[in-house]
Amino acid sequence: MQLSDDPRAAALIEFLGAQGAGELGHGIGRSLLGHLVETYQIVRRWGLPAWLQHAALIHSVYGTDAYQRQTVAVSRRAELVRLAGSRAERIAYLFCATPRGPLLAGTYVWMRSLPPRPDVAGCECGSEAPASREELDAVVLLHMANVAEQARDKNGAPATWLVRLRDMAEPLLDADSIALPRFLATLASFTDEHESLARDAYSSGLRVGDPVARASALGMAAAACPVVPEPCLWQAYLAWCRGDIVAARAWARTARERLDQLGTAWDKRLTFDAWLEIAAALEHHGPSEPASPRDPIGDPRRLHELMVARAGSRRPAPARPEPAGIQRFHRYVESLSDGETASPGRLYPKIKSQPWHEPQDFPLAVYLESNFAAIRDEIVALDPAGFHVESERIRRTGDWDVAFFYERGRRRDELCAACPVTAHGIDTYPAMRTISGLIYVSRMGPGTHIAAHRGPTNLRVRCHLGIDVPSGDCAIRVGGETRSWEEGRCLVFDDFFEHEAWNHTDRLRTILIVDLWHPDLSPTEVRLLEGLHSHTYAQARRLGRYWAANAAAMRASATD
Repeated sequence: MQLSDDPRAAALIEFLGAQGAGELGHGIGRSLLGHLVETYQIVRRWGLPAWLQHAALIHSVYGTDAYQRQTVAVSRRAELVRLAGSRAERIAYLFCATPRGPLLAGTYVWMRSLPPRPDVAGCECGSEAPASREELDAVVLLHMANVAEQARDKNGAPATWLVRLRDMAEPLLDADSIALPRFLATLASFTDEHESLARDAYSSGLRVGDPVARASALGMAAAACPVVPEPCLWQAYLAWCRGDIVAARAWARTARERLDQLGTAWDKRLTFDAWLEIAAALEHHGPSEPASPRDPIGDPRRLHELMVARAGSRRPAPARPEPAGIQRFHRYVESLSDGETASPGRLYPKIKSQPWHEPQDFPLAVYLESNFAAIRDEIVALDPAGFHVESERIRRTGDWDVAFFYERGRRRDELCAACPVTAHGIDTYPAMRTISGLIYVSRMGPGTHIAAHRGPTNLRVRCHLGIDVPSGDCAIRVGGETRSWEEGRCLVFDDFFEHEAWNHTDRLRTILIVDLWHPDLSPTEVRLLEGLHSHTYAQARRLGRYWAANAAAMRASATD
């Protein structure tokens, strides 16, 4: 449990062990120390500040209104201030002293202060300064990590807790000092029914023997809850069993990305690190021994043994951030402040530049082609009133209409709800859903020509799936090469190259367009870029609300 890269955490763990936290029970078969360490790890994986990570490591040592045993007496606060730092200790103290009912109901957002708990032995509430909004935001985040760590069924199987976590985060949407974990944005339209469906389908999928029925149930679990990784790992394992290596690796990559964002195991019969080891093994080399597609295993512990414990020297080391990728990202961020650059943010350094890419290299393109029939039916059935004229300043003749799934970071829930198979692929597989990307249906009328133009950045490549393509002169030129769309097939190209498109036929042409991260970007770079884009988007929304409030106040003053 010692963490060489965080000496303060290591000192705190040693202190907690000396206080007997390793012998105190906390849940079935677990110790309080184990709970505290894993809560710290979750906060760390969520990318939250070091002071909040250290607060997580001691968050319940003074007791809470649900866990009243004090591992460390409140009278010893000065010791923890020296070990954890004053800011971390203050948050841990507030975690103890603040009643969680009104806190988690979000009333602190509009109340001047919450009343302290009256039942805390040795509480210094009379002399303690009232908690600020920023401090209580941090306490809510600790509660969220606390819930995420403890949520499990009696045997460690998945419990229902994600909707609760999403609702708990509602008061933090306008927080200025703390960023929410990124996976919560994916749960915006997630419901209790979705969560129960995911849990039931996952449980059923691990029990059923028939591999086709199992894959169907696990696919339902992965689709119903777009943030949980374990159904994707089992799909990767099933793909290895049937010899579909491309699908296995795509599912494993998706699972690893979900693990990184969720920050904890959903199926806690294995630890987070154990599931991460399985993901790495499935992504790189597969099972250590042949498995029968007619008799796949269904026990997570057995899967870990098969994938990792018997792999011996073949087991890959845990993934680490790539130094070259980090350096490249830093150079990109530095370029954003370059006043001599005409359009900062357009060029990401040292990534390959080529006009066309192979669709099979992109998991989402594979998904779109594999599910073309359902995707085509969804898009063809869309209400024409949901389309509008493409508004970009690109010269064209004829008619060009669009309907957005994602528009510069904003999800269009109504279109996603109308196209569940399409939306599942977009939300599950790597796609650019940030302010630099677009995902939409594009309709080009008969006799239409879109003039040559270039995309805004080299960070992305663009995938076109043919939905309804007329025969005849209907094509796209990228660089010096022209290709035609085909129904059910994807084209992937770098739209930073000059390109133009046309439909010189007498029928409507319809395609699905999805922006993807450039394949040269490492997972670390994508994660950092998504964080940068999310921060920019959130700041823009806050600024918009600020300006709107000021404008309303000025109008009100003018009428007085």
